[in-house]
Amino acid sequence: MSATVPTHAQVVIVGGGIAGCSVAYHLTKLGWKDVVLLERGRLTCGTTWHAAGLITTLRASQILTELGRYTGTLFESLIGETGQDTGYRRFGSMLVARTEARWEEIRRMSALGVLYGIESHPITPSEAKKLHPLIDERAIIGGIYVPNDGQANPVDATAALAAGARRGGAKILEGINVEGFEVEKGRIAAVRTAAGRIGCEVAVVCAGLWTRDLCAPIGVPVPLYAAEHMYVVTEASPQITPALPILRDPDGTVYIKQDAGKLLTGCFEPRAKALPVKRLPQDQQFIQLPEDWEHFEGPYKAAAELVPLLSELGIVHFMNGPESFTPDNKFILGESPQVKRLFVAAGFNSGGVLSSAGTGKAIAEWIVAGNPTLDLSEVDIARFQGFQMNEHYLKERIGESLGLLYAMHWPYRQAESARGVRRVPLHDRLRSYNACFGEVAGWERANWYAPQGVQPEYRYSYGRQNWFAYVAEEHRAVRDGVGLFDLSSFSKYEIQGRDALAELQRLCANDLNVPIGRTVYTQVLNERGGIEADVTVTRLAPERFLWLTPAASQNRDLSLLKRSIQTGAFAAVTDVTSAFAMLAVMGPRSRELLERVSPADFSDAAFPFGSCRELEIGYACGFAIRLTYVGELGWELYVPTEFVTDVFDRLVNAGSDLGLKLAGYHALDSLRHEKAYRSWGHDLSPADTPLEAGLAFAVAWKKPVDFTGRSALEAQRAQGLTRRLVNFALEDEAPLLFHDEVIYRDGEPVGRISSGAFGYTLGRSVGLGYTRIPKGADARWIEGRRYEIDIAGTRVPACASLKPFYDPTGVRLRG
Repeated sequence: MSATVPTHAQVVIVGGGIAGCSVAYHLTKLGWKDVVLLERGRLTCGTTWHAAGLITTLRASQILTELGRYTGTLFESLIGETGQDTGYRRFGSMLVARTEARWEEIRRMSALGVLYGIESHPITPSEAKKLHPLIDERAIIGGIYVPNDGQANPVDATAALAAGARRGGAKILEGINVEGFEVEKGRIAAVRTAAGRIGCEVAVVCAGLWTRDLCAPIGVPVPLYAAEHMYVVTEASPQITPALPILRDPDGTVYIKQDAGKLLTGCFEPRAKALPVKRLPQDQQFIQLPEDWEHFEGPYKAAAELVPLLSELGIVHFMNGPESFTPDNKFILGESPQVKRLFVAAGFNSGGVLSSAGTGKAIAEWIVAGNPTLDLSEVDIARFQGFQMNEHYLKERIGESLGLLYAMHWPYRQAESARGVRRVPLHDRLRSYNACFGEVAGWERANWYAPQGVQPEYRYSYGRQNWFAYVAEEHRAVRDGVGLFDLSSFSKYEIQGRDALAELQRLCANDLNVPIGRTVYTQVLNERGGIEADVTVTRLAPERFLWLTPAASQNRDLSLLKRSIQTGAFAAVTDVTSAFAMLAVMGPRSRELLERVSPADFSDAAFPFGSCRELEIGYACGFAIRLTYVGELGWELYVPTEFVTDVFDRLVNAGSDLGLKLAGYHALDSLRHEKAYRSWGHDLSPADTPLEAGLAFAVAWKKPVDFTGRSALEAQRAQGLTRRLVNFALEDEAPLLFHDEVIYRDGEPVGRISSGAFGYTLGRSVGLGYTRIPKGADARWIEGRRYEIDIAGTRVPACASLKPFYDPTGVRLRG
């Protein structure tokens, strides 16, 4: 066997499931021939072999839709290319609703599909019955029919991808057990196997639920965990015809498809059975777990309500197999932040076959281009924190995560399991003020505050949720008086050393060679000019800088900084997130409040916008930065965490007669939308450039440093833009914007809302969204068109602007 293992390959792929074979296939299509794929057993023996094979294109988010829509097209073409049938057949699919809320959710998904050329049609219960005669139309209130969806045979599809990869030059070796990886100077160097060492330039780990344990020894966190996933197959019946469309019934937590004259029924139940990998047989292939009828009984009864024939047929096969799921129910894709040129494609949450083609193509393009060619920020491995590898955390969260596939995707929905992982220093104080907490990157953060006597808990809907009026009060306090935010979860790093400035100048698009005590807003770009980070950097001393970024970007930005500093440079990066609490005092009376608790001079002359000053506040010594993310006069206060409780109490007591209100992240979101402030991961991503995002003002074009992405931006500026981030405000005050609503211009779909919120000052919903534009289109052309936003199938007129709808000249924040 050792003779079959080469000593070196350009790329080594670990895992011979459908994802690994897709990566190999697409790499060869891009001209990379020196590709080796290793499988410890036989191809598909992990989880691919027992997948249901549904190929349904309407998904809950933009990137999942984009990754999935290519699969059917590729699977149809592979037979002509390789001679191997994938088993793919277009029978169509039906996504049905039993409740009004679900009906709105699937209409929103259908509307988004228009952008990607996905044909779908709303159908009534009687129309659903005609398409699928076995259903009881009384069980549903409506549905969406997608005629071009279908199903494939996962084993055959994998064989076709493998055949294509071999034709392209890749070597696929079965029976090779991977034992670990070698890393040199932070870069992948080799894959170690039982049959020998393979040196490599790139490694891709597609090992399914075993990926976590494979990557952990080299310090790469891949937080996924196994769960039992169950489906059954009935006996045959002449009523089950081959042309029956796939049924997806998320309210019943089940899916149903015809399978060679039988019915296959699977479920994504609300509380799944998490499964430690150590309980699985180490060397076994094609693992099947024991039947569990008690667990499956509830979903199967729900399925029989929709398709009564199920209660009449016997069961010929009960499949229970292990599959891997992630804490946030999104894939894990991309280059590891910890080890250069080590890629991961895993954690597919039962969507591996469906997204296999798009995933393989995206990873292959990333490897070849050096950067992602799609906006993969939602599924990027860099989003995770180290604590999410904790097995106790994963076991609790994954029990919920599996069910989230078919749970309602409510706006602002919060995870229910594994909560309280990370708490800001003021957590108990905020709870005493009736805060309702949300969770981001494990942090418990005050999203909104309930009045005394009101339970601080969410009641979800697509309309105005139970906190709507309370957040309005927080919002107005910031606009008219003063509000206090606890933003301690924001990530903070210090970059120090004699080369700190030089390294940051090369990394950041804006000019950081500013006087001590100045703050700079900047983006960090990739070679294509895409935005990898959106941050503020404050110069605290000649060789000391403070970097501030959102909580969700903690691991991503820290890794970006450490990896970007050149070998031999005298510059050190320290994560000081937990060392400093951060309070934001915002509003036209913020200066008045701060003057009551600090002897510092907060006047414009002494403390201009964008400046940082050391100060005393209460018993604490810290510093303040005059910035705003809400569009009003305000300061961010940074004090050591052990002092923040005293500072908080003093601010609350001193502000009682100023109308001070505690404000949470929902108010922050509403306020920033009125000012059209961007948010990374929503409005900004590695696929967006500062020019497209309207952030050219933050690019130091004349900086005497060749910062990353500069040449790409200069080329784009010379050629002209073809897309632009635009501010939208609905003309009707009732509908709400969240994200992924389709933008129509003059009757044609041209983009989607990247983020939205209700603007309480404006009295209507506002949002940001990228739209396609003709080259040379100026503000007058963009703003002069007729716009509509599709909300669950209803187009709502909207006005567009390249300037903020609130205080477009920025007078108030400089007050």
